[in-house]
Amino acid sequence: MQPNKTYVASDGYEYFMCPMTEFKITQVENVGTHLGTYAVDFASGTAGYRAPYYAPATVKCIKTIPSYGEATWQTVNKVHCPNGYFGIVTFETVHDNTFNAYVGMVIKQGQQLGNMGDAGRASGVHLHIEFTQSANSSMGYNSYGVYTFNAVESYVDDTMFVDNTNIIDGKAGNWRKTSSSSSGSSSFDVSQLIQEDGIATMTVDAVQARLNSPTGTVVRKYNTGDEIRYYWKWVGNGHRYIVWKEGSNYILLAVSGTEKQGEEPWATFRAPDETPSEPEEPETPETPEEPAKEFPDSVKYKGIDISQWNGDVDVSGQEFVIIRAAFGTNTDETFLNNVEKCRKANIPFGVYLYDYALNDDQALEQPIYLYNLLKEHDIVPDLGVWFDMEDADHYKSKNGVLNKERCTKNCKIFCDYFKERGYYTGIYSSTSWFDAYIEDLGYPKWIADWGPVDNGTCQGDFSNQGVMHQYTSIPLDKDVMYVEMDVMKSNPIEVEEPEDKPEVPAFPELDVDAINSFYRNWAKIAERILG
Repeated sequence: MQPNKTYVASDGYEYFMCPMTEFKITQVENVGTHLGTYAVDFASGTAGYRAPYYAPATVKCIKTIPSYGEATWQTVNKVHCPNGYFGIVTFETVHDNTFNAYVGMVIKQGQQLGNMGDAGRASGVHLHIEFTQSANSSMGYNSYGVYTFNAVESYVDDTMFVDNTNIIDGKAGNWRKTSSSSSGSSSFDVSQLIQEDGIATMTVDAVQARLNSPTGTVVRKYNTGDEIRYYWKWVGNGHRYIVWKEGSNYILLAVSGTEKQGEEPWATFRAPDETPSEPEEPETPETPEEPAKEFPDSVKYKGIDISQWNGDVDVSGQEFVIIRAAFGTNTDETFLNNVEKCRKANIPFGVYLYDYALNDDQALEQPIYLYNLLKEHDIVPDLGVWFDMEDADHYKSKNGVLNKERCTKNCKIFCDYFKERGYYTGIYSSTSWFDAYIEDLGYPKWIADWGPVDNGTCQGDFSNQGVMHQYTSIPLDKDVMYVEMDVMKSNPIEVEEPEDKPEVPAFPELDVDAINSFYRNWAKIAERILG
């Protein structure tokens, strides 16, 4: 797009535009530091140039992280996107060294939004950007430890038009201008298919195959060297396509960057190898496939985990609930109310504490705090006491204690304390954290793993690794249990405390207001602390 220019459709709503006057892509989605996301890194044509970028539509800033030059923006009104989407778009921009955005700031389409940069430990000057075609701005860490939107993300080439933008290296994206917008429909018609039996070998990476339309749902990607057998070709939507069928569906794959034959090819082509024809055998009726199971057979119960960041949650219909009781030595604001709701609905519940300890003394003070909280309110959790080990707000890393020794020690001190007092206890963390930061202590594990992309479904069976699995954050954290609930029963016992026990240094006062303002959802609670 060009600065200070507006791009408005005939209905009066803005087109959502590429925010740059030129770009080359330096990292695509779902690789490297973008694993499990649709984020893309853009640089200018001049290495190191901190090129300006502009508001792709009239947008409002809804969140900032100045140390990373990071802001979350949301369109003020509905916008038109190349894939036919018409609605609110939310997006994240990162690495602006000249960062001056603030929550509530409104930038009109075409006005400068920021500059490419390298703030936040970026590798080289660029703009990191990712989109969700929704009004859901919740973000958190996925199973790869990458900070991203919790809502389903949208591909950059499905979200922004590229009018008046010089594309230096578009990495096989399906880039479209407003003049070729699908406007909610596709011009693709099977009657336009040209029959051709061939094999294509891709010469570029990350080309998206789409379902039943050049702007349809992305079903998979093809990279350099991949071979595809196709039976038709089609020209339109700014590209040349090969087409084949899978079941009753047509799959379209762009094989050039233009509609003109021989220009910007993304593949080479050859005829299929000749093979002797086999006599046809009579067709036999296909055995209907069994519908895919929503959950693996190992699942015994389904439930949720909640905290104050979920607001007033209706727990009815849940088979179990895990409730945040505290973080550090601070009580979750909704803890007692959530316990009461579960009791009234006769729903078994467990509790957890989010770790903030930086040393052994603080690590001991946390279970003492939670133990006294439970005793004070006569609460014996049905499903144990859990220790939430993560670093969503980078508190550990900022204080130099993000290492396996410290994380393991904190887990051991917490679980040993409650085990000694007769409680069922265990550790919550992501699959990657259990590998990288927590030694196996023999305590039960509550595994957080949302799959490659969090889509609200249970994408794995972790019954051989843990007793519970948090499988999604959409629309809030959902969990499954692999064991009978009686296994998690606690039988609290009194432990005689030494009369002359050493004084425990006071736990440092956490900046709760700062935590509250940045809390967002990662692999634990629906609105997790954001750093």
